[in-house]
This record gives sequence, structure tokens and C-alpha cells, in this order.
Amino acid sequence: MCPLPTTHKPASQVLATSLERSTNPPFLDIRQPARGYRFSIDSVVLAGFAAPLCRGAVLDLGTGCGVLLLLLSRLAPAMVTGTGVDLQEGLLDFARRNFRDHSPDGRLVAVPGDIRGAIHGIEPGSFDLVVSNPPYGRAGHGRRNPDPGKQTARHEVTCALPELFAAASRFLSAAGRFAFILPYRRLSEIEPCAAKAGLRVESLRVVHPRDGEPASRGLCCAGRGGRGTPRLLPPLFLHEGPGKYCPEVERICRLFGAG
Repeated sequence: MCPLPTTHKPASQVLATSLERSTNPPFLDIRQPARGYRFSIDSVVLAGFAAPLCRGAVLDLGTGCGVLLLLLSRLAPAMVTGTGVDLQEGLLDFARRNFRDHSPDGRLVAVPGDIRGAIHGIEPGSFDLVVSNPPYGRAGHGRRNPDPGKQTARHEVTCALPELFAAASRFLSAAGRFAFILPYRRLSEIEPCAAKAGLRVESLRVVHPRDGEPASRGLCCAGRGGRGTPRLLPPLFLHEGPGKYCPEVERICRLFGAG
């Protein structure tokens, strides 16, 4: 296997490299439910963060409609295969259709499974990168969403944070990495969860809605072994002006269309 990059390049540089290899990549027209859970800008931000780490076999825990793997397949030339796992069969159907439309070579697949246990056809220790945009809300906290799909996707109904880290550790190869996004208020939980699963948080990038506004999200990368405190990467300011994303995010969003 090729070594992981020693520096974390901006997603814009990774995308530029990808575009050099494929000068006219197809735009992504993502199928997703008209009602219920729909993907957000968090998937785009996580794809940009994870792309420099992405190589070989990639596993998406809680893949939904598959947008994260599709973005990584365009952003990361070193990605070979992608497997998306989800409990919701309705979302998996959208993921399969999206993969068929945008990756007809079959290197992206969607499979049903509960990440808290064994998943048929997925071997432990076989992935170079695990990614996840997990449910944010703690179980029993906040207002319960009347839509079952949104409730499962946004709250820890079927998987709590320690279980997510345990699953990532179980499926990661020895030199693999786990990249994920969480609300800023929950970042204090990640190091204990990582340590319990035999992982260490290596780097952290804080996301702010705008320059001067409080942080809203944290992008994290964890791996096995090593010591020391997490490396703090430059912050990401999501918006540059009214209704306008920063150039780094905007460039990834262009994968969805010319506008």
C-alpha cells in the first residue's frame, strides 16, 4: 500500500489533481427521498476533509443515499472501492441507484447492516479509510422527530458514539484512518471514545459558519497507535458572504452541477 500523505492538503488541491486525471468528470445528480432525511453540507465538508486520506478500500458507516462515497470517488484518485452500510433499506435503495448511475463500474456498493455487530460480506480489518457523518443528537435529548427516517439519521437511536468508534476500529486495517464530523459541543467526547476503541485522535479541524462566529462542527481524523495531542488544522469558515460558500467548499459543490 502507498503511504498516507504527511500533510493535509486542502480539498481544492485534491480536486484539482483529480480533474487533471479526468478533465470532464460527470456531474453528480443525487437521488434522495422527497421527504424524510436528506443529505446536508456536512457531507460535502467531510468529503473535502477525508479526500487527502482516501486510498484503497473505503467504508462509509451510515451511508444514507451514498453521497459521501460518490464525492470521494471524484475527489480521491487513490480510492479503489467504496462500501456503504446503512440500516434503512429505503435509503440503501437510493444509494444503490446513485452508485449505478454514477459508478457503473461497480466499485461502489451499498449493503444492509447494523454496525454494532458483524455485517455479512464485510471483513474486519479490511478498510484503509472509514468515514462517517453520524447521528448528532444524544438519545433521550431534545425533541423526538415524528419522521422515523429523520429520527434514526439525526439521533443516536440505533448507534451511540462509543459504538461508532468500536465499529470503525473493528473494520480498519492496521494503518487505516477514521474520518468523521460531529457538532462542536460533542468534541470533548471523542478522545475517551477513541481510546476505548484502541484509536487516537490525530487531527482536528474546526468549522465555523462564518469568520467571527462560534464553531459549529469539528472534523476529526483518528488512527491506531502514536502519542501526543491532536494536531489542530486551520479552521474552515463555511460561508464567505450572504448565500455564498467559501472557495474550498464551493469547488466541491460544483461536482453537483455547473452552477
